[in-house]
Amino acid sequence: MADNDLSAAVEAQARAHLAGDAPRFASHMTPAALVELGRSAVAVRGVRPKRYRVLDITSDGDDGASAVRYEGAGSYVVRQRWQRTAAGWKAVAAEHPPELVRRPWWRRLLPGGAPAEAPPRRELR
Repeated sequence: MADNDLSAAVEAQARAHLAGDAPRFASHMTPAALVELGRSAVAVRGVRPKRYRVLDITSDGDDGASAVRYEGAGSYVVRQRWQRTAAGWKAVAAEHPPELVRRPWWRRLLPGGAPAEAPPRRELR
């Protein structure tokens, strides 16, 4: 069962994403979750969401999870784990599962339209 405050946070974050309001979108996340989501963002390049649909929101005390599908020219899902903090609910982990990314049809047909793989992570010295 979903907490009403968690549902409100998920909805507010999704609306901010559609509006292109990156600071407001990021305000619902910890820095670590934002970096984690950024690592998988290459898979959704070229997808222009116009609407969203909340697929799942669950909470158990101070922990929660959500899955939101963004649709438009292509689609993708953002899965997040949430924790209740003094400032409200914050996403502590986030990802774009590659199996749930659907690129626009023209990107799938044109040469070079296949999703680029993210380069391997390298440690800075």
